[in-house]
Amino acid sequence: MAAGPWQAVAAALALCAAVASAAQGGPTVPVVPAVPAVPPAGAPAAMALTLPALDGARFVQLADFSGRPVLLNFWGSECPPCIHEMPLLFALAPRHPGLQFLGIAVDQRASAARFLARLQPSYPQLLATSQPEVLLRRFGNKLGALPYSVVLNARHEVCMTRLGEIDAAWVDGAAAACGAVGAPQPTR
Repeated sequence: MAAGPWQAVAAALALCAAVASAAQGGPTVPVVPAVPAVPPAGAPAAMALTLPALDGARFVQLADFSGRPVLLNFWGSECPPCIHEMPLLFALAPRHPGLQFLGIAVDQRASAARFLARLQPSYPQLLATSQPEVLLRRFGNKLGALPYSVVLNARHEVCMTRLGEIDAAWVDGAAAACGAVGAPQPTR
């Protein structure tokens, strides 16, 4: 029997809990290093995506950002590393004007909206509405774990991926490696 979408979300949340446990001195979980990614064999090089905005007001497509590198950050409201990295991502987005940030909640709309109400997102937040595990695999996340970040170059080809919490150095390096125009702006 095939796993349902919520079984994949449950598995992703379990991995998040394990990572959080390790951060608090619990059992360790191997960290997956950031690596340049290659689209799956036979797949079209340019990725396509259309998802609803979290607020339900519109649909957002990768094509809306044609010719511009994009950072996709897949997250869940009950994933400790996702929660921890979110303020950093919101702070980094304005520093990288050549890189479009998009958040993708792998979550229930109400849970994700409640979580974001406490924060001030600095970039669009989308909702993975059905089969999030398929969407994650399409962008290179075979484990379906969160958090997961993907940087697409200006042709919207997968350039860099990161399973696990990101840091400013990774975002700066990925932006440069994937052709985001302009140096990061200093923090204020």
